[in-house]
Amino acid sequence: MIPTKYIIATLFIAAMLLLFAVVQAPRPLGEGGMGSADVPAVMSLGAYDPVTDFQLEDGWAPRFQGTEDPDQLEPWPFGGGFGAPWEPASPYLADQGLALNGPKGDSEVVLWRGLEWRHYRFDAPLCSARLDPVKGNRLLVTLQMGPDRFETRLLEVPEGQVLWSAQSGPWSRFSWDGRAALFGFFEPSEPKAEARLLLTALPLDSDLGEPTLAAWDEPGLPPAPRGWPVKPEGLSDDGRDLPGARLVIPWHAGDHLWFPRSDRLWVADLQGWTAWKLVSGRWVRRAAGPGLLEAHPPLAMALAEPLPEGGMDRKTTPPDRVDWTPVPAEDPPWPAYDAAWAWTQGGALDAWDRRWGAPGLAPERQRQAVTDYFRAEWRTDLELRASVKGWLPGGPEVALREAQSAAWVWVGTRIVLVRLVDVPRLRLVRRLLQP
Repeated sequence: MIPTKYIIATLFIAAMLLLFAVVQAPRPLGEGGMGSADVPAVMSLGAYDPVTDFQLEDGWAPRFQGTEDPDQLEPWPFGGGFGAPWEPASPYLADQGLALNGPKGDSEVVLWRGLEWRHYRFDAPLCSARLDPVKGNRLLVTLQMGPDRFETRLLEVPEGQVLWSAQSGPWSRFSWDGRAALFGFFEPSEPKAEARLLLTALPLDSDLGEPTLAAWDEPGLPPAPRGWPVKPEGLSDDGRDLPGARLVIPWHAGDHLWFPRSDRLWVADLQGWTAWKLVSGRWVRRAAGPGLLEAHPPLAMALAEPLPEGGMDRKTTPPDRVDWTPVPAEDPPWPAYDAAWAWTQGGALDAWDRRWGAPGLAPERQRQAVTDYFRAEWRTDLELRASVKGWLPGGPEVALREAQSAAWVWVGTRIVLVRLVDVPRLRLVRRLLQP
């Protein structure tokens, strides 16, 4: 019979050893730990230390005003998607900054550079803001200067110097390769006439050159619509003042345009599709045809045409050329087009984890983990500031930027930048989003 005092002593020692092991883990053995050095990263979800935070003044918010991309009729979620260049603009700029509008018509972009916040202030509301997707050293903003009056500016980062500015519509975007900016506005037209969208492309790192206008005179392709402006004299006064390589295209609700490279532009309209190329500073058509054109960014453009006997003839081409490859008939139907999708060889997905095919990525788990981590602070802020309930009625706003392993979290009175746990999914997303 073992005395009771020895049993109690043995259990006490065992409990102390277990407690010691828990306290030491998961430090590697070489650092005095008692657990394995190879703890799965997913086990660390739920611990998000702030890299920095930005304290919001009452009435200021990461919200655009009056934004309306010509081909994005549905509201874009405030948190944005992946932050890819083919998506509508988001006020959460990669892992570098925020676009903010204030209550009195002022706005600013704040960027976290060199362990401090740099401020780029404007005396007009922000409609759009983007950092170039490659180097992050150019800031493209569109401002509402008055009723139906907008201006697009390109700024150098971090200096803040304005490289150029021009009148525009309430939107602007970079090419996917980050080498040029595209924007424009609707030219005046007769009542009930076809809408005319005037576009221009301006380079980021070279001289703007002489303004040009697409002539629509390519051999073998349909001519321009009757009475179409193909010479600068046919443009409005504002149109003639617009710099860059210009073109006027017909526009209808449901049309789309994509700008995959600084010298490539794809347009889908009611009649079919058109592929434009920038040649010697002027837009020219390379090809056009019938069918439903969609983008599978960053990999391809996709085309579907109905067959006489039923079904669809599908094919794809790289975005930088017109070189169609048939898609096997047994491949499943593509999902309905949405700018949120990003495509890989095995399928497609978006930042909210909708999936098509087999994209080869683990499920996204960190958005909810970040939300839960900051929910208590959000509840506290609800009591501190009345406006928080109006802005954030359901909890913290989380904008994942998986390509940068970061997330922006609007808690209420502040916006926090945190680093995501480095799970293998993030490395795959970085490769996926390369244009």
